[in-house]
Amino acid sequence: MLRNLVVLLLGMQLESLGAIPQLSRAAPIGDETYTTIQADRGKIVYDQNCSTCHGPSLRGGANEFAAPALAGPFFFETWNGRPLEELFRYSAENMPPGQARLPETAYLDVTAYILQVLKYPAGDTELTADSPMMKRGIERQ
Repeated sequence: MLRNLVVLLLGMQLESLGAIPQLSRAAPIGDETYTTIQADRGKIVYDQNCSTCHGPSLRGGANEFAAPALAGPFFFETWNGRPLEELFRYSAENMPPGQARLPETAYLDVTAYILQVLKYPAGDTELTADSPMMKRGIERQ
């Protein structure tokens, strides 16, 4: 038991010194997860369907709906380390509340827009529902 504790403490110390990579619930999202054009489409969808509740800056609603933030520190309190797919699926299954669901491509585009706001670099490949990036964890950039 003492040996396990020593190994755990040593591992934590090495991690804090940067000698080994930090452990997270999922691998971090890499480069080139979406295209700029896709994020631009996502901004249009967001402005038309999401900003009323989540705010124009994605920082959360300051209205009677008090929708959660989709960017900034309050967003990361909930989503840091969680797979991007969870955010995408939650949006696709629940948003906008009380209204008809949008096409899947609209949710993918909004997810790309969120990644752009979070400072993830754009690439040459559009984000898809089966993209490997969906399995990776959301992290601050």
